[in-house]
Parts: sequence; C-alpha cells; structure tokens
Amino acid sequence: NHVDSIRNLLNFVLGHPEIPAVPRRFDLKFSNPKNWSETVRITNIFNGHWNETKNYQGLDSLKDRDFRELLKRYFSENRVPDAMVVNSGLHDGIHWSNLRAFVKGAETAAAFWRDVFEGVKSRGLQPPEVIFRNTIATGGYARTLAFNPSKMEAFNGVFLEKMRDMGLVTSVVDNFDMTYPWHYDNRCNDGVHYGRTPAKMRWRDGEIGHQYFVDLMLVHVLLNALCVR
Repeated sequence: NHVDSIRNLLNFVLGHPEIPAVPRRFDLKFSNPKNWSETVRITNIFNGHWNETKNYQGLDSLKDRDFRELLKRYFSENRVPDAMVVNSGLHDGIHWSNLRAFVKGAETAAAFWRDVFEGVKSRGLQPPEVIFRNTIATGGYARTLAFNPSKMEAFNGVFLEKMRDMGLVTSVVDNFDMTYPWHYDNRCNDGVHYGRTPAKMRWRDGEIGHQYFVDLMLVHVLLNALCVR
C-alpha cells in the first residue's frame, strides 16, 4: 500500500504523472516541476520482509541483521529525515498466528526504533517526527483471510501502543478507519490494496476498472500530517 500511496502522491499532488510506479525500496529526490530548485527526498523501505522480493515477515524482518543496518544507515548521515511514516502492515497478519507472539514482535520493533532515535540524539540532531499509519481494512473476499479486519484492528492497536510507550509517535493517520466504509466489497480495492494503478481491465469484482479515490484521500491526509508543524 505504501508504494501505491507514494505513486499517487507523485502523480496527483506533486506534479509527476510520468512516474508509473515506484519500487519497494528506493531513495530519490523529486523536484517541483514549477520550481526545480525545490526538492523533496523520499525514501521507501518495504517492511513486509527483510528481502524486498518476498513477503509475510512483518515486524519479524528486524531479526535480519542486514535489514536492521539498512534502516540505521538512513539515520546515521549528517542529516536525518524530517519525518518518518511507519506503516503497520498486513504482512504481520499472515506471519503472527496469535496476539501474544505479535506483542513481543511489536515490543522488539519499538525498542529498535527507540535505540535508533537515541543514536540520532546522541549526535546532537533532532529525530524525525513519526506518523503512525494504521494498516487498511482488507476488503471483499480478503475479509475472511488471516489478515481479516478484526485481527488487524487489534494488531494496529498493539503496535501503536508499544511505539507510544517509547515516546516515538508524533501523530496517527488511521487508515483502518478511513478504509473501513469501503471494505465490504472490492469496488475500491483488490482485497489488500486501495490505491492500485487505474486500468481499463476486468477488476476483482468482475467489473471494468475500479475506484482508487480512497487512497487519494489518504495521500492528502498524510501530506497534511507531514506539513503541520
């Protein structure tokens, strides 16, 4: 969902309709097409698996040393990010079979980010603001799968609580509540994504094309959260 939201942000808000897609991992600068001296750096790190070509590890991705070092690298430069969007994800819904196990994973993840931010402070720098983005409510057929809405609502709450306990959360964008009104069928989602690229082709529900305004709405909410100081 992050890559869809970033693409929609670039296409519809930041004036870059020529970008058809973004990868699960990238670190790029984008210029304002109306003023090329204005740039924004966007870094995306897929958190569903330590290997960006795979899935369903979720927070357990942090067990991989190379993945941890990759994340730390972006906070060890002379400048650190102004803001970080943390996405609690559907991959956790598949990976963790029970809440007790997920609680331990969430505690480990929150402790990791606390240590990263403490490292930033120790160098006399200001850690980024953290926007916690709740994961979506899965739609249509996906409501009965391992990442069903009831399970993910609980997981969202646990991870948010653990991050708050570490004093890491600046604001929350509740994407679960924002997508819930449209989760009863697949008109606005393919089950697990609300912002897939527009296409004149048969969609999951058998109709031609689909609606993606839900993710566009989220993009504007995220942008407002990022710009409010």
